[in-house]
Amino acid sequence: MRASTLLNRVLKLDGVTVADVDLGGVSGGGAVLVRLRTRGRVMTCPSCSYQTRHRYDSRPVDSRWRHLDLGGRVCVLVMRRRRLRCPEHGVVTEAVRFARPGSGFTRDFEDLVVWLVTKADKTTVAAFARIAWRTVGSMCQRVADEKLDPDRLAGLVDIGVDEISWRKHHKYLTLVSDHDTSRMVWGTTGRTAAAMGRFFETYPPAAPSNSRRCRWTLGRRTPRPCAPERRRRCCVSTRSTS
Repeated sequence: MRASTLLNRVLKLDGVTVADVDLGGVSGGGAVLVRLRTRGRVMTCPSCSYQTRHRYDSRPVDSRWRHLDLGGRVCVLVMRRRRLRCPEHGVVTEAVRFARPGSGFTRDFEDLVVWLVTKADKTTVAAFARIAWRTVGSMCQRVADEKLDPDRLAGLVDIGVDEISWRKHHKYLTLVSDHDTSRMVWGTTGRTAAAMGRFFETYPPAAPSNSRRCRWTLGRRTPRPCAPERRRRCCVSTRSTS
């Protein structure tokens, strides 16, 4: 079996095929370079859904993406991409399905790193993935922008508000959770009433204006609801925060 055929079955990259493999740097601890070529003629703008078959030109240099390690070695995908003229964004480089626009990493690699962030701190994840500490944050931002549901705040009925601290209780985050799904739906820096004000500012305007029920567990300096129940439940009216 040819090496390109084997890598095509192992990598399973959508929209491209393996053209060549360079193992020259492996003996010295270098990366495995996998050269790709596109399988279709249709090009897509990375900033919108515009597609065309008319090529403007090709980039003078190759594009590179860090992929999941291959046999314990860093795997780098290399491809010479084409450029197209988008009616809205002008001349841009075509998008690829296996990587997010503007990223030097594949989707599989970023998804793995972001999942690891939910299990460990950024410093540990950066050392494990052999990337910079700031790069981990950039990956989290790109994945969140793509996968975060824009309608997650619609239809909230039972919510919980809590705070979390880091840097030895010098910095805080205010988090809002949906009790019906047991998921975090919103967060911001700080632990004051102004932080909750930002939540209601981002609340969908088309949402019902009836009273909502929440469990309020903010800091001492924040005015607490006056509910007498032990669970500290209170009624928060979306009308009073508009």
